[in-house]
Amino acid sequence: MDYTHLSLVDIGRELEQIARDAQETFGRLDVQQLNWKPDATRWSVAQCLEHLMTANRLMLRGAADALTPSRPKTLWQRLPFLPAVLGPMMVRSQAPENTRRFTAPAAARPATSDVAGDIVQHFIEQHRDASGQAALLDEGVAGETIMASPFVRVITYSVLDGWRLLVAHDRRHLAQAHRVMDAPGFPVHT
Repeated sequence: MDYTHLSLVDIGRELEQIARDAQETFGRLDVQQLNWKPDATRWSVAQCLEHLMTANRLMLRGAADALTPSRPKTLWQRLPFLPAVLGPMMVRSQAPENTRRFTAPAAARPATSDVAGDIVQHFIEQHRDASGQAALLDEGVAGETIMASPFVRVITYSVLDGWRLLVAHDRRHLAQAHRVMDAPGFPVHT
């Protein structure tokens, strides 16, 4: 899928599908399964979901701030050429097909201890709410309004690319969570 060309309608549908996929795949897991890690250097399913929820909350807040006319714009938001280049580049960098590994920004790192068992339900609710928010946006305004990355302030992209990035990033980490379940030793209850 080319995430760089998703419309807001596509984004809303993807967010709803991500919620359904999470329910179908992870909704049946218990707390032990959600928090199981293949090794100490890798995240659990719950940590993947928690990371996405935290990153999404920051992205959605950044997009909303950018769309608020009274909020001052940073120098980086006022440079017209940067967002057109950085937006699609950032979306492609976080797509599930990209195998390059990244270190999560400190603000979006998951807890190192066990995550609560209701993480899947909270994840689903966040995505259904976000889908509703996407439906209320004007695509032209979202495509022209520039936001600063909530993680690296000098990186800017359109609000629309911010939403695209959110979906691509979600798909990337849901694939990671699937790999956790497929790893040898994943606790299976009969």
